[in-house]
Amino acid sequence: MADYTGSRCIVCTEQFKEDDDIVVCPECGTPYHRECYAKSGKCLNTELHRTHRTWKPSSDVGDGLGGAVGEENICRVCGCVNTQTALFCSRCGNPMPALERHNEEIREKQSAAMNGNPYFGGGEEKNGRGINVRPFLINFSDPLCGYNPDEDFDGVRLCELGDYVETNTHYYLPIFKKIKETSRAISWNFSAMLFPELYFAYRKMPLVALGAFIVRAVSRLPMYISVLAQGNIMYLSELAQNFDLRSTAFQAMNMLSYVLTYALMFFCGSFANRIYYKHSVRKTAKIKAAVPPQNLRQTLRRKGGTSALWLVLFIILYILPVSAIYLLSYMEIYTAL
Repeated sequence: MADYTGSRCIVCTEQFKEDDDIVVCPECGTPYHRECYAKSGKCLNTELHRTHRTWKPSSDVGDGLGGAVGEENICRVCGCVNTQTALFCSRCGNPMPALERHNEEIREKQSAAMNGNPYFGGGEEKNGRGINVRPFLINFSDPLCGYNPDEDFDGVRLCELGDYVETNTHYYLPIFKKIKETSRAISWNFSAMLFPELYFAYRKMPLVALGAFIVRAVSRLPMYISVLAQGNIMYLSELAQNFDLRSTAFQAMNMLSYVLTYALMFFCGSFANRIYYKHSVRKTAKIKAAVPPQNLRQTLRRKGGTSALWLVLFIILYILPVSAIYLLSYMEIYTAL
């Protein structure tokens, strides 16, 4: 039988002694006091389960850690013993107890500072109103930003959602949490605002990208007509010259095209993150239902993430109409010479 003496129980953080009644998780091997395991009802070492690793004893020597070992040094998720100055666990990336306590002290001080301030409408303890300021801290050494990997997002776990997003999780996961917790639909995305069809194509949403491309193409119709009417491109120029470019109707259509363009940019800039959140959750749930657990992470990363191929295809579509018009114009000029 393995000797767990000197290691620590995740639940109570106490060191195991020789005569302790110890049980271990059958999946990852994490040891617990029997009473502690019965109290928790399940294994709390979710990081090992997520990464399919087994528990290994951590050195619990004060000199090697730069200070004495106490409750503040031990990760509550994986049980790893960290240095006294660590804000995030060196093994699983979750916030350390010292950081959680520090955040709570900051929130209490901010709440007290706002108490009685008419600008904030009074503190929460005073009349239930005011602003609850929460520090926006992200662990950039962890792809999951130090969040709980088992947190539920409409039926899928955070770690599964992170695997599907794959790239730039430090941007998307905090936004996804905010969308889930506040139900706010709007969060600004400059890439989607400037090039909506390219953004959605890059994030593997070709149907949404195609819809944005069609709206963009329709909004450019007055511009295409103006260019064709001034050129000499076979039947296309003859067709375009049937429009009176100085008429009130054409000017109104031109104005509407500008309105449609800016409306598309504002809509995509405001709602692209929520669209991507819903898309990611839906796709992750669909993949999770069809793929065995041992292949889930690999499949999520393969089918999620980004696509350079879709991006290139939509770049070609993006520049194709204007390029075709100018190419045909030069061909007509060359033929006439």
